[in-house]
Amino acid sequence: MPAHAQTDPTGPDSVTVRFVGGVPPVCQIGGSTDTRGSFDLGVLIDTQTGLLRRNLAPPQKELGDTWCNAPSEIEISAIELTPQGATAQLRSGFTNAIHYTATASGWTDTAATYRTDGATTQRDAVQTAPDPRVVPLIITASDFRLREGSATRPLASRAYLGAIRVTLRPLP
Repeated sequence: MPAHAQTDPTGPDSVTVRFVGGVPPVCQIGGSTDTRGSFDLGVLIDTQTGLLRRNLAPPQKELGDTWCNAPSEIEISAIELTPQGATAQLRSGFTNAIHYTATASGWTDTAATYRTDGATTQRDAVQTAPDPRVVPLIITASDFRLREGSATRPLASRAYLGAIRVTLRPLP
C-alpha cells in the first residue's frame, strides 16, 4: 500500500452551516374590538332650533399595540355623515351631509388630518415615520360643520353614518 494512504487524520474536522432568512416589513393597527367600534355622537341637532349642535365632541379612539417593524406611512381619509333612509327632497335651508375633520395622531410628530369637505387628495392626510415603532394610535373626529353654513338644518334620519379609514403601510 502507498505510504500516504496509511497516515491518520491530524485532528477533528468541522463545518459551519449558516442560517439564511428574512423579516418582511409588516405593520399592524392594534386595538380591541371595543376600541375599534363606532363613535357615538348621540343626537346631532339642538332639538329646539333644528340646527347642528356646536358641542359635538365624541371621545377619541386609542388603538394600542399599533406597530411597524420598518419605516412607515400613515394615511387617513373620511366620509361625511349622511342620513340613511331619508327620502325628503332637499330644499333651501336643509342639508344631507355633516362634515368634520378626522385626525390620526401619535404615530408621527405631525398628525395625519383629513377634512371631509376638502379636496379628494389632501397633503396633510399622509405622514411618514422614518423608523420602526410601537405606539398607540389616536383617532379623533372634530370640527363638525355644514358646508352650507351654520343656519342650515340637517334632514331628519334615525341614523347618520360616516366613516374614518386609517391605513398604515411599511415603506420599501
